[in-house]
Amino acid sequence: MYYCTDCKIFIESPKFKRVKRDGKIIHRALCPVCSEELIMSAPEYCRYCGTRLTGNEKDGFCTDNCRRLGKRLWTRELSRRRKIKDDPIARILRMLTSYNNEHKTRYSYGQFVSLILPLLDKKGRNAYGY
Repeated sequence: MYYCTDCKIFIESPKFKRVKRDGKIIHRALCPVCSEELIMSAPEYCRYCGTRLTGNEKDGFCTDNCRRLGKRLWTRELSRRRKIKDDPIARILRMLTSYNNEHKTRYSYGQFVSLILPLLDKKGRNAYGY
C-alpha cells in the first residue's frame, strides 16, 4: 500500500516511473492524482472487515477467513467489471466518447447511434476497434 502525502490518500496499485538518480535508474511510485512521489506504508486496517491490524499481518488481512473472503470478493468484482466492459451499450458509449474526442463534437448517445454509427459500419471499418 502506498500513501500520498500531498493528497492524503492511500493507493493500492500506483503507476511507476523510471527515474535516473546518481547514475542509476530507479522505479518510483507516482500518485495518479497529483503526480507526486508516493511513500510505502503498511496497511493499518484489514482490507476485508476493517479491524485494526496488530502489525503481524503483512498482506493486509487480519485472519485467514478474511483473506479467503476478500479474495472471493475481489474475484466477484473482477467478473462484474468484465461483464460491464463486454456490455454492448458500454461498448457504444466508449465508441461515442472516442469519436467525440477525436472529432471535437458533442453528440449524444442517440445522435451517435442514428447518425454516425451506420456510416462507420458502411465504410467497412471496425468502428474504433470495438
